[in-house]
Amino acid sequence: MYESTNLDLFPYPFHNIKEGSNYRYSNDLRKLEKDHTNCVVITPEYEKQIKRKRELLKEQPAVRFQSYPHTMAMQWEVVEMLIEMAVDRYPEHFQVEKNGNHWTFHNYILNETESFIFGDASSIELEPLDLIGRHFTTDFVLMVHRDDNLYLEVAQESYAALFSPHWNKGMTFDEIHAPVPFVSRTGVPLAERVRNFLIRNVLPGEPWTRINWNLMANRWDVNYETFDTWGPTRFLVTPENAGDLVRLRVEEQFFYRMPRSNAILFVLNTQFLAMKDLVLRPEWLNQTYSILSDIPKPMAEYKGFSPFIEPTVEYLKNLVEKIEFQTN
Repeated sequence: MYESTNLDLFPYPFHNIKEGSNYRYSNDLRKLEKDHTNCVVITPEYEKQIKRKRELLKEQPAVRFQSYPHTMAMQWEVVEMLIEMAVDRYPEHFQVEKNGNHWTFHNYILNETESFIFGDASSIELEPLDLIGRHFTTDFVLMVHRDDNLYLEVAQESYAALFSPHWNKGMTFDEIHAPVPFVSRTGVPLAERVRNFLIRNVLPGEPWTRINWNLMANRWDVNYETFDTWGPTRFLVTPENAGDLVRLRVEEQFFYRMPRSNAILFVLNTQFLAMKDLVLRPEWLNQTYSILSDIPKPMAEYKGFSPFIEPTVEYLKNLVEKIEFQTN
């Protein structure tokens, strides 16, 4: 994964927080406008991101992709949706030829072609979602709706934040989000509220979105299987090196109800911005410093950045003061 170089495309997570107000956890779900339902985005880092994503999938294939055998039909449904979106938004980069069930998908950016019989898993070497997902920088999670809950049955994820398809396969939405330490005023766990909202409101043709964010210390992803590697590195952050080591990780989430399978597809567009690059947008720097200075301890612990939040805030404080001194 690579840091964003086009800040106009970076999904800064605090846009909707009023000046002087601080961040408090909420689901902040909003319905996508009808002309903004396409989740395929090509950024300047596309080729580098795809290369890194494929390297991660190769390094830990069983950790980063998981499915159940009965999910083939819903995987093909996602293949169809993503190809149609790619061709619709970027016809100069993607094309598809259909001869009955014989499909040929062209990715002109990578100069690659995928030929297969749609619906026939024996015509491809990888599973359908694992194959098509390697052409897009986003991660994908399919959750099946049954028994008034959502169950994770397919996932391809490379830029995880305390998550992995291997670890979370088969879990309910509530189990995956059990560590979320927040409840409503009426005592309902936030994860339960969000789950019920998704089930009721994410309908075929009516996708929703939200922004999630975190801080990463010298890592692009953290999953439970590699905690022994990344866990100790969180304690290496100091006010002197936080600008280079700590990144604002933003996950732009999209939710689609698949019309045939009735599953909900989670599409996760993850981008990073180093703390030092906040100076490129002074208003972002000031707001991020203010918000991180006031983060509740339970939230920092849940998100996994409590070991390095203090040196990060100190770094931002020094940076804000330096800029103020230079402009006065």
